[in-house]
Amino acid sequence: MGTQDGTVFLFNQICRTQPLPSRPSLPSLESRSPSRSRSSTPTSPHPFHLSQRAGVVSGITTEQVEAPKNYVDFEEEPEKLKDILQGRQPKELVKPPALKDSKAPSASKPKRNAMPKSLLSATNSAAFTASSSHPPPPLKMGPENLNVLDLWCHVILPQTESGHGVTSVRPIEDNQFIVVLQEAGNLSVLSLKDGNCVTTVNASRKALNSPIGVEDTDPLQARWLWNHLKVYELQETTIIVTAATINPSAPPSPALDPADNGGQEKSRISILELHSRELDIDLELIGQWQFDGLSYSVGLHQEVDKSLKLLQLSADGHFLSRCIHLLPRTVSQPEIQPPGKITSNFNIPIPNPLKALKPHSAEDLYLATETARGPSRIACDDASDLGELLPSEMILGFHARGARRKTFVVAWSEHHLTVSEYQSGSLHMLFTDSMVSIQDVQWTTDSSYTVLFEDRVECYTLRAVDADNNEVDMNDITPQRLQTIALAGPYDAIDITSASQILLVQSGDRSLAVFDTSSKDPPRMSWQVRPSIVRPTSTSSGVEVTSLIPLELDLIVQGCADGRLRQSSLIQMIADSSESSGEDSDTALNGFITSLFVVSNERTKERFLIGGADDGSVGFWTLDHYKMCARWTLFTTSLSHVIQIEDTQHSLLEGCVLCVSADGTVAVIVIDGFQFLFLIPASLYADNRARLWDVKTQEFWRSMAEEKVEEMLKQGGWTEIRLGARATEQNTFLKSIPNLIFPDTSLTLLLDLERFTTASVAVAKSISTNRDQTRAIFRTLERLRSVLSVLLTPGLNRDIDAVCSEKLGIRPVQTSIGFSRNGTVTLYRSADPHEMWCLSSDVSAARVLSIGVMLNALSVFEEYIEGANTVMIFYATSLSAAVGPKYQPPSLVYLAHRWFDGSNDVRRATRVLFDYAMACMSDGESSELTERWQHHLPCLQPNAERESTQAALSLFLCGYLAAEKYTLLSTSALTDISKSIALYLHDEQSLHRVLAVDLCSRGFHIWQHFIDAMEILRALFSLATSSRKESINLQNVGSQARLAVLQIATSNTALFMTTLGLDILTPPTLEHRKAVMQIVAFLIKKRPLVLQPNIPKLMEAVVRSLDPNVTTHREAVIDTVTEIISYVVKTFPAVDFYMGTQRLAVGGSDGAVVMYDLKTAIRLYVLEGHKKAISACSFSPDGRRLLTLSIEENVALVWKVGSSFASFFNPGAPPRQGRSDSQPFKTIDFNVGEAANMTTQEAMDLIRINWVADRSVKIRIRDSVLTFST
Repeated sequence: MGTQDGTVFLFNQICRTQPLPSRPSLPSLESRSPSRSRSSTPTSPHPFHLSQRAGVVSGITTEQVEAPKNYVDFEEEPEKLKDILQGRQPKELVKPPALKDSKAPSASKPKRNAMPKSLLSATNSAAFTASSSHPPPPLKMGPENLNVLDLWCHVILPQTESGHGVTSVRPIEDNQFIVVLQEAGNLSVLSLKDGNCVTTVNASRKALNSPIGVEDTDPLQARWLWNHLKVYELQETTIIVTAATINPSAPPSPALDPADNGGQEKSRISILELHSRELDIDLELIGQWQFDGLSYSVGLHQEVDKSLKLLQLSADGHFLSRCIHLLPRTVSQPEIQPPGKITSNFNIPIPNPLKALKPHSAEDLYLATETARGPSRIACDDASDLGELLPSEMILGFHARGARRKTFVVAWSEHHLTVSEYQSGSLHMLFTDSMVSIQDVQWTTDSSYTVLFEDRVECYTLRAVDADNNEVDMNDITPQRLQTIALAGPYDAIDITSASQILLVQSGDRSLAVFDTSSKDPPRMSWQVRPSIVRPTSTSSGVEVTSLIPLELDLIVQGCADGRLRQSSLIQMIADSSESSGEDSDTALNGFITSLFVVSNERTKERFLIGGADDGSVGFWTLDHYKMCARWTLFTTSLSHVIQIEDTQHSLLEGCVLCVSADGTVAVIVIDGFQFLFLIPASLYADNRARLWDVKTQEFWRSMAEEKVEEMLKQGGWTEIRLGARATEQNTFLKSIPNLIFPDTSLTLLLDLERFTTASVAVAKSISTNRDQTRAIFRTLERLRSVLSVLLTPGLNRDIDAVCSEKLGIRPVQTSIGFSRNGTVTLYRSADPHEMWCLSSDVSAARVLSIGVMLNALSVFEEYIEGANTVMIFYATSLSAAVGPKYQPPSLVYLAHRWFDGSNDVRRATRVLFDYAMACMSDGESSELTERWQHHLPCLQPNAERESTQAALSLFLCGYLAAEKYTLLSTSALTDISKSIALYLHDEQSLHRVLAVDLCSRGFHIWQHFIDAMEILRALFSLATSSRKESINLQNVGSQARLAVLQIATSNTALFMTTLGLDILTPPTLEHRKAVMQIVAFLIKKRPLVLQPNIPKLMEAVVRSLDPNVTTHREAVIDTVTEIISYVVKTFPAVDFYMGTQRLAVGGSDGAVVMYDLKTAIRLYVLEGHKKAISACSFSPDGRRLLTLSIEENVALVWKVGSSFASFFNPGAPPRQGRSDSQPFKTIDFNVGEAANMTTQEAMDLIRINWVADRSVKIRIRDSVLTFST
C-alpha cells in the first residue's frame, strides 16, 4: 500500500483466531491530531521592513506573521518580462481578480478521470497525515477474522517529500519484486522478501532523444504527474511502461499547444527495460516522448509474429496503434549539463540586493542549451487510427488486458461502457452497455471485469451466446453480471486483487477490508491502524516523541508531542530508559514538534535549536539549556527546511536563516537578536516556476520559467542554496529521517555502523592519561554493548544468552533494527527472534556482519575476548540449527560487496564469515556456485567489462572457493581464475588490485601452476614497496601486498628465494632492484626464520649488487644494502661484518664460512673447518681474528683473517693459519650439555659472542659462559 508521503507498507496474510499481540518494534501508525495555536495575533510590521539588527530580545515574542499581499497575473507576464530585461521596474503590482468575476466550470460537463482510484494507483488514497483529528477505535477480532493482514514492513523511499506520493504498484519477476511509481517519476524496485530497494531510477529527469518516427516537443517546461504503470513480460525481457499527465495545478506551459486548453490532454510516456542479472536488477530507460492522448490508455500488445504494438487512446477518443521496434543496446554517454544549470526543483536562488538589475543586450544573455540527451532504443512506425470507441462521447476511463495474442479493451463515458477486442492490427467492438456514474473498471481475468460505482461493485464475465442464450463460438459476446456487492461508506482506494477478492481502504477508520465475491458474507476487516498494535515510545515524562535531531552520540534532542524539547542519548534511546540525561525546554510550542534544526550565531559563536510544530509555529531555543529565545506562528503548514546564510558578500541577508515550510513559504529571520524580517509566500510552487522577490525595494517582481532562471543566474551575482540534505545534523554517525509524520520514522536513527566502530576502536585503544580519557573509554564500551544488544537476537540459544549476559554484560532490549540500501530505509515489525533471520539472505548477511564487526570492536577490551569469540562462532556456524528450516543463510554476494567497499575492520569480519560459509557448503553447493559465476570472470569479459562489479564479484567468489576447494574445480576454471588474478594485478589502473593481492596470499600455491609465478611475485614486490601517492588509497594495497609477500615467502620459500636472488642480480630496472632490496629488509624484520636457511645465497646476491663497475646501481642501492647488512648482523649470529676492512663473513648450514670484500663486491675465500651448521661467527676488535661456532659440533674455531705479506702475491687466498692453510688457527672444544639442544629461533636469540680484548672472547650459550684466548 502506497501513501501520498511516498512510503510503502507491506503486509503478510496470516491466519489467526486471536487478536494480534502487542509488538515493540514498530510504533503505532496512529495519526497525530493537529493542534490549535494558543498564541495571540497582534498586527505584524511591514513584511519587507529591513531595519538594523536589534539587540538581544528581552523575552519571548508570540507575534503572528502575515504574508505580504503581492500578486502576479500570468497573462501579463510577457510584458513585465520585457520591461525587466530592458532595465525598467514594474510600474505596479497586479491585484488578483475579484471572485465574482471568475467563471466556474459547467456542472453538466463530464470530467475525465485523471487516474483510476485504485489501491495500486493510490494518488487518491489518504496518507497517514495529521488531518484526522481522532484515533480510530481498536479492531475487534473475532472468529470471522481468520485471515488477516499483518503489517510487517514499512519502506521509506529515497524521495518522500511533497510531490512524491505513490501512484502505482505492480508486481514483477513472478511476484518476487514490486515496481513502485511516484508522482515525480521515481521508479523503485522493492524485494518482497525483505522490502529492500534493489534499484531506483527517475523516468522523467533523464531525457532521451526522440524515438525514430516521433516528433517530441521540449518537455522541460512542463510539470508532469506520473500516474500510469504497466508491466509486460515478453519472451526474453520485461518492459515497463509509465505515463504521465500534465499536473492539474500547473499553469499552461509554453512547451504545449496553447490552442489545446493549456495542454491538459497531453501526456508523456517513458518505456524502460528490466535487466535481471546474476548480480542485481537494473532499469534502463529506452524511450520517452510526448503524445496527444490519455496517460492511462497506453499499453503494449505482442502480435503472433512477435512484433510489438503500442496501443493508446487519443484525446478525441480514437483508438491508435503503432508498431515499435526495440533497438540493440549501445554504450551510453555521460550526461552533460550546461554551466549554471539548475538541476533540482528544490533550489532557492538568493539575489544580491546590492547589485541593481541593469539592461543587457541580446549578446549578453545566456542562451540555455538543451540538456544533453542519450540515444533512444525505440523506433516507431506511423500510428494507425482504428476508429472511435464511443462516438460523440467523452471517454472518462480506459483499461486494456492482453490475453492469448489478443487484447481486450474496456472504455467508459458518462452514460456507456464498451468492450472491444484488438487482434492482428484491427479493432472489433464486442458490445456497448448503458451505465452511469462509473468510477473505475478493472479486469480480473481474461474474460471478466469488475465495475466500480460509488456505492457498489458489479462483477461481469464475457460469454458468447446465441439468441437462445446457449454458449457458442466467440462470435456474439455479451456480458453476464455475476454479483453485485454493496459498499458501506466511503473509501479512499480500492483494488480488485483477483476474480474473487476486492481490497479497499475505508475512509475514517483507516482499515483494509476484503470482499469475497464468491461469498455472501459481509466484508472482512483485515487490518486497521490502532494504538494497541505496539507499545508507544515516550520520554521520561510519558510524552510521545515526534521528532529527533542527533547532534552527538550522547546528545540527541527530542521534539515531543507537548511542544517541548528533551535531551537523550544513544544509550538511553536503545535501552528506552526513563532517566533524563539533561534539561527540558522551559517553554513549549503550541503543537507537536515535527522538525528540528541547528543554527549558529557567527558573532557570538552560540548555537541554537530551531523547531517547527504542526500548527505552523517556529521556535528558537538555546542549545545548552533549551531556553526559548523567540517564537512565532509563521506558516499554515509545518516547518520543512532551515537554511543558514553565512558569507554572501555583505548582502542584507547575511546572518539570517531561511525557514521553509512544507508548502514552500519562506520566512527570513535574523539570528542575532531573533528579529523576524519578512515572509515570502510560497516561493516553491508545484508548477515548476520560480518567483523573483526584491528584498531591497520590497516588491514582488515576476514569475518565470526555468529557462529564464538560467538567464538570470548566468548574469552573476547570485548565491544558490540547495534544499534536501540536513546539513544541520552535526554528527556523522547518526542521522534522522526528516519530514515524515509517521511515528516510526520520527523515532528512527540511522547509524553509520562502520564509522561508529572505527571511531570507537580508536578511543578504546588510546592510552588514558587523565580522568576524562578514562571516562571516554568506559563510555565507548557502554555504547558498543548498547548497539550490540540491538543487533543480537536473544532467545535462539540459552547458553549464548548466558554468555552475552554474564561475560559481555549485554542485556536484551526492545529496540528493533531496520535495513538501509540504495537510499531506501526498511523498518521491520517483528518480536520473534527467528523471523529476522528468515527474511532474505541479504538481511541475514547484513545483520551477522554487523554483529561480527561489533564483536571485533568489543574484543579490543581483553576481558571480553573469550565471550566475543564464543558469540561470533555461534552466529557464524550455528544459526541454521537454531532458527530452523526457514533460515536464510547469509548471502555470499552481499558479503563480497561489503568486502570491496568496507574498511579493514569490515573486511576482517567479512572474511571470517565468508570462510565459515564456505566451510559449511557441501561439495555440490560449491560446484554449483562456481559454475554459476565462472563465466563472469574478468579474463573472459571484453575490455570494457573487466572492471565491472559483476566481474570483480565473480573473481572474489570463485577465487576464494578455489583457494579452499580447488579439487572441485576443473583445470579450465582454475586457469581462468589465475589469469583473472594476473589481469588485475598487472593493471595499474585497476580498482580491484587489492582483490588480486589477497587471492595471491590465499592460493599462490595453486595459481603458480597456471601463470608466470615469478611475474606475480615481481608485481607484489613493486606494490609492497611503492611510495607513489597514486598507489595510496582506501584499500591500502601496499599493506595487503606486504602481507601477501610474507605469506608466499613462508609457504613457497624455494620459489620465493629464487625470484628474490634473480631480481637482485639481474633486475629489469633499477627501481625494481631497489624494491627487491626493500623486500629483503622487510623480511629480515618480519620473517627472519624464513630467510635463515637461505642467508648465504641471499647475501651473495646482496654483495654482488654493489658491483663498483656499475656506479649508478651501486649508488642507488648502497643505503639499502647497508641497512640490510645491519639487520642481518643484528638478527643472525652466523653473519658478521668488520667495518675497518669492509669484510663480511657469512656462515652456512654446510659448515662453510664465506668471506666477502664489500669494496670490490667479490667473494674472497671460503673457510671450511666445520662439518655442521655454523651457529655464530664474530670478528675480533682488531679484525685479525674470526671466531666461528657450531653448537651441533660443540666446537669453536679461530681463524686468522687479517692481511699478510702472502696476500699481496695471492689475492683472494685465505691467510696462512700456521701448520696448514686448510686447518683453523685454533680449535676449541666445549661441552654445555643439554643447553646445546635448541631450535633455530633459540639459537638466534640465546647465543652471543662478546670480545673482552683483541685476543680474549666470551661465548654465552643460554646461561653458560665460556671464556677463551684466541
